[in-house]
Amino acid sequence: MIDAVKSAFSRALPPTLKVSKMMLKVFIPLSVLTVILRELGLLAVIAPFFAPLMGLMGLPGEAAITLLAGFTNTIYAALATTAALDLTPRQVTILGVVLGIAHSLFIETGILTNLGIATVRIALFRVVVGLVSGIIMHALMPAEVSGIVLQPAVQGGLFSWGGALLQIGTTSVQIVIIIFLITFSYELLAGWKHADRVKKRFTGLTTAIGMSDRALAPWLVGVFVGITYGAAMLYQFVEKKQLNHKDACLVTVFLCLAHAIIEDTMLFVVVGGNFWWILLTRVIMAVVVVRLLAMNDLYKRLLWIGLPKETPRAPS
Repeated sequence: MIDAVKSAFSRALPPTLKVSKMMLKVFIPLSVLTVILRELGLLAVIAPFFAPLMGLMGLPGEAAITLLAGFTNTIYAALATTAALDLTPRQVTILGVVLGIAHSLFIETGILTNLGIATVRIALFRVVVGLVSGIIMHALMPAEVSGIVLQPAVQGGLFSWGGALLQIGTTSVQIVIIIFLITFSYELLAGWKHADRVKKRFTGLTTAIGMSDRALAPWLVGVFVGITYGAAMLYQFVEKKQLNHKDACLVTVFLCLAHAIIEDTMLFVVVGGNFWWILLTRVIMAVVVVRLLAMNDLYKRLLWIGLPKETPRAPS
């Protein structure tokens, strides 16, 4: 058991350091930039232009910078701006859902299109579903939602650069720890001798959603690890003719709406979001959308949302 833990630790550390380095190069500069924009009053200037759309989701106009950062960059960029704004747990939770569905659109859409399992229109589909989810959440969520910013010692009081930088640094460390714990847990589970037995217990979930059992592996990898890994496995399955066109389309849609659900959710929990509201909303939204597309092969009529019309081609 000790050897297994040591092995999982050694496998988890390199990717954690690599991802953390990439994250901090985005997170820290954007966090500082957002604080500067806020203190100079520039966020207050742009807020009125986005206020109508933000208002539909119960968000202040300033939150538009968070959405734009997430849509065009990574979820870490969005998180950086979120941490620098004075938002309630309810508002952070709504942002967590919207950005969980639609973030890193340039990068992830590029991966999907290069593998031939989606077209560029899938990015617009994700943005629309994300915004609609935010509007629905604002209408259905209670006025008070629990959530605790994990660095309360640097919250509140008069602004100081020391306090702001301490908050950014504390959040950065917490995110790195979360990334490591998730990676370590995955590596530990992958080396577990009973992993295959656990996998079999998931059999039937995909059929309940509308996909075949053959879609289980790429679906699970994408949901828990990320869209990049899920899409790569999905492509391999289709290339080997282990999945049909319907499965490829439905898995693609599900992963676009709910991927890396534990990591993405925990990142927003760090800045005050509610874990269960974010997680369950994304999963339920993905299940409902995919189930509807599976009924009577409705997906065939909606290929224009960005789904492939034929078997994925080899990546260029």
